Order: sequence, then structure tokens, then C-alpha cells
Amino acid sequence: MRDSHPRRLDLRPGLPAFLLGFLAASLQIYLLREFAAAFTGNELIFGLVLGSWLLWGGIGSLVRPGRPEAGALARLARLYGAAIVLFYAALTLLRFSHKLLGLLPSETAGLAPAFGFALVLAGLLSFPLGRAFVLNARLADGDVAKTYVLESAGAAAAGLAVQLLLVPRLSNWQGAAMAGGAAALMALLALRPRRAAAPLAAALVLSAGLALADRPALEAAWRPFELVDTEDSPYGQLVVVRAADQVTLYDNGLAVFTRPDPGAAEDAVHFALLQRETAGRVLLIGGVAGGAVEEVLKYPGATVDGVELDPAVLRLARRHLPAAAAAALDDPRVRLFARDGRDFLERAAGPYGAVLLGLPDPATTQVNRYYTREFFASVKAKLGSGGVLGFALTGGENYLGEATARLLASVVRALEEVFPGGVRLVPGDRVVILASEGPLTLDAAALSARLDRIGLSTTYVSPAMLPFRLDPGRIERLNRTLASVGREAGANRDLVPVSTYFQAQLWASQFAGPGRGLLDAAAEAGPFWLLDLPLVAAAVVLLVLALAWRRSPTRSLVPVAVMGFTTIVVEVALLIAFQANFGSVYGKVPLLLAAFMAGLVAGGALGRRRRRPGRADLPLVQAGFVLLLASTPAALRGTGGEVLTFGLLGLFGLLGGFLFVAASRIVGQERPHPGLAYGVDLVASFAGAVLAAALFIPLFGIPALILRLAFLNALCGLYLLAPGRPA
Repeated sequence: MRDSHPRRLDLRPGLPAFLLGFLAASLQIYLLREFAAAFTGNELIFGLVLGSWLLWGGIGSLVRPGRPEAGALARLARLYGAAIVLFYAALTLLRFSHKLLGLLPSETAGLAPAFGFALVLAGLLSFPLGRAFVLNARLADGDVAKTYVLESAGAAAAGLAVQLLLVPRLSNWQGAAMAGGAAALMALLALRPRRAAAPLAAALVLSAGLALADRPALEAAWRPFELVDTEDSPYGQLVVVRAADQVTLYDNGLAVFTRPDPGAAEDAVHFALLQRETAGRVLLIGGVAGGAVEEVLKYPGATVDGVELDPAVLRLARRHLPAAAAAALDDPRVRLFARDGRDFLERAAGPYGAVLLGLPDPATTQVNRYYTREFFASVKAKLGSGGVLGFALTGGENYLGEATARLLASVVRALEEVFPGGVRLVPGDRVVILASEGPLTLDAAALSARLDRIGLSTTYVSPAMLPFRLDPGRIERLNRTLASVGREAGANRDLVPVSTYFQAQLWASQFAGPGRGLLDAAAEAGPFWLLDLPLVAAAVVLLVLALAWRRSPTRSLVPVAVMGFTTIVVEVALLIAFQANFGSVYGKVPLLLAAFMAGLVAGGALGRRRRRPGRADLPLVQAGFVLLLASTPAALRGTGGEVLTFGLLGLFGLLGGFLFVAASRIVGQERPHPGLAYGVDLVASFAGAVLAAALFIPLFGIPALILRLAFLNALCGLYLLAPGRPA
């Protein structure tokens, strides 16, 4: 392998590598969005997809490249064209995944099918792209550093282009067609293949077909329901369907509201507002179109501030709500805001007589931030004297499964830390949860009297139904069940989003298969078994390797693996923390990822300028990782503002890019395999992506994970300083 070190990059021969990064990043973005739409995407799904992508990409780059040949550009053209064609096939399979699994479009698929789709579809795409990285490195005369830098630059460009230009304006399929078609066209211009143009030409033709087939395919996927309307927003795929006389809005497969559904609207409003003689100012976060507004306006003197994160939800609701419901949204007593609800609450001028949440269960960190101790504290600060917080979560009429009980207990425990002694629960298929510093009553006679006094017309929260809903025996059984699991469940927090894990456990519990057992076992295990013991095992392995492994360039693969694991975990952690602290992370994801990729480019370019990378560089970089990790808690708490998160991501990328380039060049002195270090990086990143998103962060929290990452990197630094066995 030739180790060339030009002063600056010659971009023209590097266009194929740049194109590789652009293609991989754009395909990955749209694959994740379509997985979210098909499998009610949460962090567990994203972890499985991203992990599978990294795993197969790493395997593809680890396969020996074979002998260089004159037709390398033609081989690249075939790989790029095949990846785009397979990508379109993957999108089609995902759209019809429910039919392939024998499910209705509104039904939820299990964890095992989701993992199977992730493993197969991500592998079909990332494996050839991993092979393409090796081929690009061979075209660059073995200059892995140059290939890595250019690929990272292409990925950064794709992230900005897709997220800023395509996602806000086009549907998933239309955006995917545009990104795939642009990549195919760029490949034709950059590679100019003579005998291998067919795959790229096919990709261009299929791009047009994919865009045109978007609406017909969606209609076919949602049958037997009638597709009324659809919109792909930056936050998810919104679908409005009709079945008989009901209209339902789905967001990534989860029902946002169904009209008519008076029972849900009455539960969401009346148990909370009946606690006081007057309603006053009411803040409604989410569920604006679900009927809650009409129910609040039944109270004399009530006004409503309604907040929805996604403006597309309000647009679709206005188009398809019944006339009376649409008129309620235009009532002069109602103010509507398309804002992040938590940010709105922080900035709103209080006090409110009631704060009502019309949100789904905390399946994602985006939603979970409305069920944490920190959010409840913000609500308390904006409630007036005796003000009431009310919301509902999944429950059960007469029985709670273990996963459901843990989910409820984690939220209730967080609520009780903010409102000690001021939390009340109403049993049902949806458990209504009330909190206040003032008195709360679940006495059926008292609430019936208030209904009569106010003169409310209700069907489900009514004098006839209240004695059953508020039966003291049912309430006592519910409280006793939650108390029995409350201690082990832990309180839900911004940086310890344990409720998202219990929601995933509840999801898996609905299906037979290994996924259910794995999530149950992880929930039972503590941090010692899942964090500390593996860390001790890593220390032992590093000690053995340091003492027994001869002093050779191949030893540098160990810090590459640690770096890959560390950077992907930090990325996930900082994105989740950013969401919790500042909200609306999806609008800033391209900038956050671009900051990291820019750091990779800068670090890779800096490492490339070193004529002879020394082994002393690697311990210094490991020390830098330890110092950065020690600085991360300030960003996690939001004390440094948004700019600190951007800065940290860039610095982590800088160190990671420098370490990768330096280590890969050292390894190349002994093992002239251009994909070896890259493959090790991706396989380690696979482990970090899956474990962090699906297990470590929701169960144990970000601070505990960052502390152990710092320790791991310190151990790796000591490993690099060890002399090793003489060659």
C-alpha cells in the first residue's frame, strides 16, 4: 500500500469516494424514516436499523478486496447502481411489511419481525457500500485516509441536502427518489462507465417510477381502510384513513386521534377540570384535534391555549374534522400554536388553571420528555394555586401486566417527586392521572354534583358511569399494583428515559418470541450486570492484550474499535439530551450531524498531513477523549446552551477522524488491507448503536453511561502505553 501525503486533497479523483458518503447517508436517512413509518419507530427500532447498517457495512469492508484491476470504476458503478435499486426495493417491502406479516395497517408488528426486516434490508444496502469503500481506497492507491475524509465530506453534504432541502418539501418516497436519482446521475458523470452503465441507468428510471408510485402504493398498503389524505412532515408520516363513519389520523403508524371518539376526549378533560369550580385558562399540549378543545369549551369562562409540535397535524385536522369540531378550533376563546410544547410552557405567562396532555404513550424520547420529573416541575411552576395536571396512559380495566405496571409506575413515581401526596389515579383501559398541590377528589358523588351544577352534557364521564369508574376497590388495587413495582421501575427523567424502555417492553410483551424474553431479562438486571461487569471484562481483555500481544502495528486496531463504540454512543446520547433540553431536535438534526461530520473531515485531514504518524499520537487522542467525556455533563444538563452540544460533537468528530486516520496508516504498515480499520470501526459502532439506543440510555441514563465511557477510554490509553511482548 502506498502511503502518500499530499499537502491538499485533489478532489477530482476523489469524487467516487465523496459520492459514496453522499449515497450512504441519504439512503440511511430515508431508510430510517420509512422504518419509523412501518414499525412505529422509536429508539429501539432506530438502534436496530442503524446497528444492522453498521454491522453489514463493516463486514463488507472486512472482506478481502482481491487483486486490483483495470475495471475498478466499472465495478464501482455496478455497486452504486445495485445499492440504489436495492434501496428502492427495500422501501417497497417496508411499505407493504404489514401485508407481508398478515397484519392490518393499523396493527403493531412485533419486535422479532422488526429486527428481521432491519437485519435483511440494511444488509442488502450497506454490504455493497462497505465493499465500495475498499474499492475507493484501492483507486486512491491505498490512501485510506483520503478515502475516509472524502466519504465523510459526502455524508455531511447529504445530511444537509436531504434534511434541509428534501425532507421539508417532499414525501419519503419522493425525497428518496430525488436523492437516489441525483446519486445515480452523479455516478454516471463521475465514473463514466462504458460497460457498467446499466445499473445506474436502471436506478434513474426507477427513481421516476418510485416518485409516481408514492400515492398508489400508500393506498394499497392501507387497504381495507380508505386513504383520505397523507403528508410526510419533518416529524413523521401522517396518514388520514376512513373506516365506516370514523376518521383516524396516524403518525408513523400510531393513532393521533379518531373522530368521533367522545370517550377519550371526555376522559382527557373532565376528571381534571371537575376538580375545581371554574376551569379558567387551560393549556392543552397535543391532542388539539381529538375533541378535547370542544370539551373544555363546555365550561363557562374557559379559554384554551392549544399546542401541537407538527403544524401538519393542524392542517390535516382542519381539512377532515367535522364542521362543528373545526369551528371549535376557530372559536375566539381558543389560541393555537405550532410549537414545541415544552418550550411553549417554559416561555408562557402563567398561571394556568389546568395543564392537559393529549399525547401518546412515551414510546420515543421526543414524547417521553413530557412525562419526566423535569417536565412535571415546569408544569408545577406554571400552575396557579390549586391548578391541576391531567393526562392518560395505557392501562387495563381489571388487570395490569408487568410491563404496563412498570411503565405507569415510572411516570407516577416521577410525578410524586414533584407533587408529593398530590397524585390520584382513575383505573381504566387508559389510566387517567391527576396531580395538584391542592385537594383532589375521586368521590363519584362529589364529581356528579359538580357536573350537575355546571350543567355539562357528557356521555362517559357522567353520573351514571362515575360510580363504576371511581369504585374505591378498583382504585386501591391499581395503587397497590403500582406501589409493588415502583421501586424497581425508577422515576422517569430527561436523561434517564426509563419509560421508553418499559414502553418497548410492553410492545414486545404483546408477541411471542425471543424479543420479549430479552427485554424482560434486561429490565430485571441492574447496572452491575449490564454495565460494570462488561467494563471489568474489557479491562481484563485489554490487560491481556497489552501484555501478550507483540509490539506490532495491528495493535492499533484496538483504539479504532474503542473510538467507533465511543463516538456512536456519544452521538446518540447528545441527540437525546439535546431533545430533552431544547426540544425540536428533528429540525436541527442535520446541523448536529453536520457538526460531527465536519469534525471527522477536519480530524482526518489533520491526521493525513502528518507524514509519519507515531504511536505516541494515539494515547494523546485517548486522553483527549477522556477530557471531552468529562466535559460532556455540562452539555447534558443544558447549562452551556445549544452551542456547547454543537462544539462537543465537532470535537468528538475531530478526535475520531484523527485517530482513525493515524491508526489505519499504522495498521497498513503490517496489514495492507484498506478496509480493515474501517470495518473494525463500523462493527464496534454497531455494538454501540444497538446497546446505547435500545438498552443502556433508557435503563441507566446518559450520565452513568458517559462516566463508564470515560473509564473505558482511560483503559484504552493505558493499553497503548504498555510495551507489549517483543516482536
